[in-house]
Amino acid sequence: SWGMQFLWPFKMDYRIVYLDKDYNNVIIGREARDYVWIMSRQPTMSDNEYSLLTAKVEALGYDTGKLVKVPQKW
Repeated sequence: SWGMQFLWPFKMDYRIVYLDKDYNNVIIGREARDYVWIMSRQPTMSDNEYSLLTAKVEALGYDTGKLVKVPQKW
């Protein structure tokens, strides 16, 4: 868990809510469950892997309908 303060006095907390055993994929979320990010060390992710992570996001209580896949290009 860590906090960010972009504009005083507003603070936001960010938490590592899931980290896979190889440290390749992580889910970062907020306690308020209003923001969540799925991140990977690789620029691409298989559909199966993404589906599994999306299921974890949903199980943690986040709205998966708001997830947006952002294309990554080197």
